[in-house]
Amino acid sequence: MSEPVWSNNSNSAPVHGNVVQAGRVERLIVQSRDGAELPVPRTLPRDPRHHGFRNRVVELAELDRLRGLANDEQRPLTVVLPGMPGVGKTMTALRWAHQVQDEFSDGVLVADLGGASPTGPASPFDVLGAFLRDLGVTAVGALTTERERANLFHTLTAHRELLLVLDDAATSRQVEALLPPSPRSCVVVTTRYALDLLGQQGVEHVPVEPFHLNDALALMSEAVANPETPLDPAALRKLAEACGRLPLALRVAGARLRGRSSIESFVDRVVEGSGLLTHLHFDGERLVHGVSEVCYQELPPAEARAYRFLGLHPGPEFSVAAVAALLGTSEFDAEEMLAELRRVGLLGVSGDRYRIHPLLQRHAEDAGRDADTVADRAAALTRLVEHYHSFAMARDVVLSSRRRLSTRYDSVSAAHTGPEARRKALDGLDTERLNLLAAVRVAESLGLHDRVWQLCESLFTYQFDRDLFGDLLDAHLAGIRAAEALGDAAVLARMVSQYGSGLFAAHDDAEARVQFERARRIAVECGDALAEQSATEWTGFVHERAGAPESALECFERSRAIIRSRFAPEHRPRPLALYGLNAGRVLVSVGRYDEARPELLAAAEFFRTNGERGNLAKVELPLAELELRTGGADALPRLERVLAVFAELRMRSWQVTALELLAEALDGAGNAEKALLRRQEATDLALVLGRQRAAAGSDQDS
Repeated sequence: MSEPVWSNNSNSAPVHGNVVQAGRVERLIVQSRDGAELPVPRTLPRDPRHHGFRNRVVELAELDRLRGLANDEQRPLTVVLPGMPGVGKTMTALRWAHQVQDEFSDGVLVADLGGASPTGPASPFDVLGAFLRDLGVTAVGALTTERERANLFHTLTAHRELLLVLDDAATSRQVEALLPPSPRSCVVVTTRYALDLLGQQGVEHVPVEPFHLNDALALMSEAVANPETPLDPAALRKLAEACGRLPLALRVAGARLRGRSSIESFVDRVVEGSGLLTHLHFDGERLVHGVSEVCYQELPPAEARAYRFLGLHPGPEFSVAAVAALLGTSEFDAEEMLAELRRVGLLGVSGDRYRIHPLLQRHAEDAGRDADTVADRAAALTRLVEHYHSFAMARDVVLSSRRRLSTRYDSVSAAHTGPEARRKALDGLDTERLNLLAAVRVAESLGLHDRVWQLCESLFTYQFDRDLFGDLLDAHLAGIRAAEALGDAAVLARMVSQYGSGLFAAHDDAEARVQFERARRIAVECGDALAEQSATEWTGFVHERAGAPESALECFERSRAIIRSRFAPEHRPRPLALYGLNAGRVLVSVGRYDEARPELLAAAEFFRTNGERGNLAKVELPLAELELRTGGADALPRLERVLAVFAELRMRSWQVTALELLAEALDGAGNAEKALLRRQEATDLALVLGRQRAAAGSDQDS
């Protein structure tokens, strides 16, 4: 316990309580009643575990770990718990404080720093005054500057083992003014702001995020807490996801469900559209809307507009470039506005990506309906669609050199070059996958028919090679509608054929064949040789899978005839190489090795020269099988190389085929144990793909 601080003044009057004597305010006496020690404050409010606190096991364990490290190193600890409004930062901090308060022999101090208060944040001057009173100092009013109060606070806490909970901090400076100097102190700060300056001073950060789904469902079920209300798991899950698994919203939503005869009907009514926020009220207060509105009202005009336009973005996560397109501004200006939105707690950030919580996004959209014109919002979305189409095209040309219908490709530059180009292109497309698919829907809603089918064309190779069956089918149904609306037969043939390819990838061969035949008829009627050749080739794949190799070869031969007779000379080499790949593969499967070898070798040479590693690996696979069937020594190493390429390029269907053939080769080489492992890999991967196909089929049925 610290000793009293003395000045040269004296106090001869009887002491009734603790005294601050001011001769000059820089020189103070602190006396405690009858020489007793200064009081030990315990200002913690009620333990959150008594009113609905749950989970946060990870965060509480991390706080324990950091406290242990600080104790071992005999240094003070300051931990910031950042998070969006309503995520449960305060409850997490208070729960931990209740768990560890007995470890702090000199007490616990709690202050609301008022970061979200309508009247503005609390000043350090006022908070220090409250802390000094809690520490037993009277006549605090004699200390008329923040520095005077801070000096006394630092003196009184220099050696004390104190825990401070600073709730709802607004700025780094606000927190810094309240940190005790004791190496045995611990400070926990909650904030919805980005207190970046604190992070530069060795302060630890333990982010508080929305719940995982299981915990969200459990919290909502507890909030309902009424045996007369039958719980519908599917409806609860739908509502929990609509609430973004935000604890405050989950509690309010659960309370709103209490006593209802049908949870499902209530959920369906409030989740659809943007009406959810208006239903998240309790005792007359729109709690979730309120915390969003406080943040929004703080924003300057430019940032407020940016926030509203983010409500238009079709996904919760986005890049700076996408936001620049949405706002119609430079990336520099967009990043500045995003930084401000992040600072006030309206956005999260992960690496170079920003994210907005679904409820905040709904609030932003609602605010935009009131503040922005329909034309401005449509223009913003059009710019966003343009951005995502440009993004997709620049990566599509890395993945494939196939012919495209869109003339926009004439001016497209590859997003990446060099040996890592394909991996980087796939990484970018994987990152933006959901936004790209959503861009198709946005374009359709705006009546941008040209953009709809061109997005489908740009995404086809990526979606097909990555086995994204559901994405491909969903997008291309919109692409077919767009082509029909435009009345463009060539585009319609391409969209129908690519839709059939998605069905084929999902193993719906019967419907795929129907679509290929439709595409072929449209192509014949409009004289489109490329579409006719493609549909004929794809029909061959259907025959091949059905175990009719001769019918497959017949289709491939008809396809080659179209290429040779109706394609311009400069457009023949690649489709002829694809013919060699496809025909050669089927010829190997029926044992016609002498016919297959030259076709496959010629195709391999073209794809090697053209830098198409995926197609080269597809050729190497039947060449390896040919070696295996004819006793060649190169089968096993060739298969290992091919498998590595398919894995690197994330071509999982081809990985399964390669793994199965590799297992056969390993068995033949006497390595049964390794063959078993490869077969198990193939089985596991096939199960994943099977589940995806089933999900894609279910989506189409619905």
